[in-house]
Amino acid sequence: MPMLAALLICFASCTEAAPLRLAQYPVIDRAWCPIDVLMDLNARVSRATHVPLNGYLHTVEYLPENELAAAMGEVRLEMGPKAKDKELLRPLAARLQADLVVLPIVDGYQEWHRMSWRRGTIYHSYASVMLYVYDARTDEVVKKGASRFYDDESSSRASAAYLVRQAMDEVLYTSRLHERIYPPKDKISR
Repeated sequence: MPMLAALLICFASCTEAAPLRLAQYPVIDRAWCPIDVLMDLNARVSRATHVPLNGYLHTVEYLPENELAAAMGEVRLEMGPKAKDKELLRPLAARLQADLVVLPIVDGYQEWHRMSWRRGTIYHSYASVMLYVYDARTDEVVKKGASRFYDDESSSRASAAYLVRQAMDEVLYTSRLHERIYPPKDKISR
């Protein structure tokens, strides 16, 4: 019984604070990535921002995709076609009143093969991703990029799909995205 009371008090204290407004954009494809790979990359980003029991605790408010798309269109129109992705983050956060903006981009995705008389089929694959995160609470912009290359004989790791998944996992980890949603206790402002 004391454990249940402690859990209820903990849940009550978590729900008192205003939820974090999260603008998580779907992966922007600038490299003609297959749709099944894009869906998997979106799932990876969603897993990185997933909050267990959010339906009960309401610690994060995920902004709807239609609002995100409309805000992106308006901000791009205002800033012009030459505006860099990093420059869009603050205006997007202001327009959406978001605490955190997550903008993942696939900017490289290629694969081809050639025949070699000595070695057989040689596979050439390349994948590159960028991840921009803007935290309005600290006014911090995080830019992380990763790329992968493969240039060898056939392997289960030769595909661009495998490489782009590896690169996305790296930028999600190095950006410390999950810690921005769940800050360590020593970084919580009192």
